[in-house]
Amino acid sequence: MRPSNKLKNLKPSLPDIQDTQPASNIAEISLFGPGVGECIVIHMGAGQWFIIDSCLCPKTNEPIALSYLRSIGVDYANKVIGILISHWHSDHIRGASKLLKHCTHAKLYCSSALFSKEALTLTSLYKANRFTDCDKNTEEFSSIVNFLHGTNDPRRLEFIKARHTVKDIRQENHVPVRLIALSPSNMAVTQSIVNLVKLQPKEKSQRTRAVVPQSENLNAVAIHFTFGQLSVILGSDLENHDNENTGWKAVFNDGMIADLSLSKAHVFKVSHHGGQSGNHDRIWCDLLHDKPLAITTTFSRSHLPCDDDIERLKKQSKALLITRDPTKNKKIKHDKMVERELRSIAKERITVNTKNMGHIQIRATEQGKLTVGMNEHAVRY
Repeated sequence: MRPSNKLKNLKPSLPDIQDTQPASNIAEISLFGPGVGECIVIHMGAGQWFIIDSCLCPKTNEPIALSYLRSIGVDYANKVIGILISHWHSDHIRGASKLLKHCTHAKLYCSSALFSKEALTLTSLYKANRFTDCDKNTEEFSSIVNFLHGTNDPRRLEFIKARHTVKDIRQENHVPVRLIALSPSNMAVTQSIVNLVKLQPKEKSQRTRAVVPQSENLNAVAIHFTFGQLSVILGSDLENHDNENTGWKAVFNDGMIADLSLSKAHVFKVSHHGGQSGNHDRIWCDLLHDKPLAITTTFSRSHLPCDDDIERLKKQSKALLITRDPTKNKKIKHDKMVERELRSIAKERITVNTKNMGHIQIRATEQGKLTVGMNEHAVRY
């Protein structure tokens, strides 16, 4: 039976989040953000879970994936089989070392560039300044490296790039499940390593405040997930570059869609927070059914998604769900002394209330029937 190109059971008024774990024959994609970053939690069926990226719950400072899985009764120490770091930016990596420590049966997946000699050298040279957020990504990655080194277990780390199959079950009497990486391309990995080389400090030079380059989005791992007749594209922060061999252009020039028989998706976690830089027309033509369900998180530092992004995504999708209203950037009140100090040291300051973590929960049968819910912080267009 061919998958239907229409979403089922998407009600005008979305229900609340389901607070019990899904049955073994039900898939789940839960998107959290912004809080302090972004996280995706996936139930792959048969009680197995997979986590993409990590962010911290603002109220507990704990990885939101752990808080959520515990709340619905999941034994994450044994049931989480994989943790993917899509790329090395703090809004996608914060708390990942805690995830690895608590999910004792999980393997870490990431681009080989993150464990290149150049990346490890940077990690050892730069130490986080506890008085700024500039190097939180470096601090977190250092914790991951130290933890993996301490386990002395090479099976807990696996490098991932375009065409890499994380899971593929297509057996009789089993729901077909596939999780395949669409990126990064070989060229993207190489360019990322070159960019890291440029950050190596010169002799007698002062410490650089922000270590990880913005171009680290080159390494972003986009995912194609299939569960029965449901297919989902998880776009990470993959962008559209001039280079034909990196970003979304590399996905379409590679020929992997046909080679791997990747089915068109009903759900799209929009890349790069809905921004235009993450958009490519062929995503909507070649990878997605007409009018899919679009979900994304905000990134207030870059004002994403902006009004134009929202209008574009509304026209392209059946419905657009965002983990928090991007128009409500509430100013945080500080003590007068703190406020004066902030004004004296900051060229530009974006004040955003991050106390509320948005949650979009999608559950699906193997026939592709969806149940979509969200908490009170998420919005639907």
